[in-house]
Amino acid sequence: MRNKWLMAVINILIVTLLYVVLSPVYDLFHYINQLFYMAYFYIFIGIIMWVIRGGFFDGITYGFRRFTSTMSRNKDYLDDWKEKPLPSQTISKSWPMFFLFHGTMLTIGLLALLFIYYKM
Repeated sequence: MRNKWLMAVINILIVTLLYVVLSPVYDLFHYINQLFYMAYFYIFIGIIMWVIRGGFFDGITYGFRRFTSTMSRNKDYLDDWKEKPLPSQTISKSWPMFFLFHGTMLTIGLLALLFIYYKM
């Protein structure tokens, strides 16, 4: 996505649509709940991608590939397990930042609405 602010507006529209469709009562409390679900979905995905991008699972993946290649009865000699990309190489650097940015923006909106809700 080139324009991250347009995507932030689209996220707010998605939250509003979910609020209209799923909310039993139309009040600020239920809107805050929908915003929470969307914000922490983005943050969760962003953190998972950040951990993968950091190379945490590379050793595990390499070990499993090596073990499978060594212990396999039906060896595929055309399959070069050393040349396959590791999980950290499959995720570009911009994707975790995309999810973390939008999760943070939605969380800031969530905190602002919580402030308004508890001042009322």
